[in-house]
Amino acid sequence: MKKDPYSELSWMTEEIKNELVIRDKIVENEDIESLFSLKDNSDFSIALFEILQKRNEKKPNSLNEIELNLFLCMNLENAGQADSILTFLQEWFPEQNEKVIKSLNEIGATKSSEIIKKAVELLPENGSWFFESSNEESEKIMSELDSEFSNYPDGSMRNLYRKYAEKHRNEL
Repeated sequence: MKKDPYSELSWMTEEIKNELVIRDKIVENEDIESLFSLKDNSDFSIALFEILQKRNEKKPNSLNEIELNLFLCMNLENAGQADSILTFLQEWFPEQNEKVIKSLNEIGATKSSEIIKKAVELLPENGSWFFESSNEESEKIMSELDSEFSNYPDGSMRNLYRKYAEKHRNEL
């Protein structure tokens, strides 16, 4: 019998523990139908991201257009919150800079899309590291863009992910 990974977290209510176990099963089984039964948009987004991440790790470049839009936007959001948008743009997915701008527009994050477009325009055309050719002014602008993006100019991303996923449910 599998041990409950949340059993030792005494601060969690049983209800939260149960929801996490359900979410983990949805991810493990890549159960898209059950994914949409999750009421909380945070749980939904986390599970969806984990499913897409798992699919991409198993078979890179296998995500369809809808999945890729979500996957890129979620990774960009993670980079913006954990580190900086530069991490995404130059380290994680440098080949997807133009695509992520389109993906943000597709999910309804138009203000974020404009911010990332400006950030991409600041990157060296030859693909070299930003800080190798940046100056005080371009670094200041990049920092401001990073901050703007991280402040969720389009509102809650998890709500946008959910709305977009609902609209394209059959393609997930």
